[in-house]
Amino acid sequence: MSKKITLLDLGGVVFQSSGISNHLINWKIITSLNHKYGHDLNIGKDLFPDFMKEYNSLTNQSLAGAEFLVAVFDTLEFNSALVEMVGEDSEIIIVSDNYRENIAYISERYNFSSWATQQIYSFDYQMEKSNPLFFKRLLNEINDYDLDQLVFIDDTPKKIESAKANGIKGILFEGNAVVRKALNEIGRL
Repeated sequence: MSKKITLLDLGGVVFQSSGISNHLINWKIITSLNHKYGHDLNIGKDLFPDFMKEYNSLTNQSLAGAEFLVAVFDTLEFNSALVEMVGEDSEIIIVSDNYRENIAYISERYNFSSWATQQIYSFDYQMEKSNPLFFKRLLNEINDYDLDQLVFIDDTPKKIESAKANGIKGILFEGNAVVRKALNEIGRL
């Protein structure tokens, strides 16, 4: 018998941001730099030092990478209710476009291995989730699944469409209540 699997995005789904800046973190600048450094052409490259150098220059700071990551994730909320809800019904596979450096830090801080059976990242595939080839490769790598029992939860419509192009059901994250309703509608909860 195949297992139920939920493919779960991190940024904007598992980690919620109010967008509120503090004395170390300027979300407007971070968002701008994410657009500059975090696209397909840069995936897999170690651009975090360049990101940090530019962030420090723009904010007149001298944060080290680890100090920056602690400050960033101190401003985010971990959506444990969502993780618990989908984890009751299925295995969770993390599927994220997040930076390698962020993942190294947060996977330890939030003990990913205790609630996710697998972690798949864009930097490993050298492409973003918005590329349908990402999900084609993912399907070749995961074992013992029935496509009807696979669901992807993300906060970006283009990435949901990419998954759907490979036959994967998608749920656009617009809050836990919306996810619960959508999972109920497809018989998953």
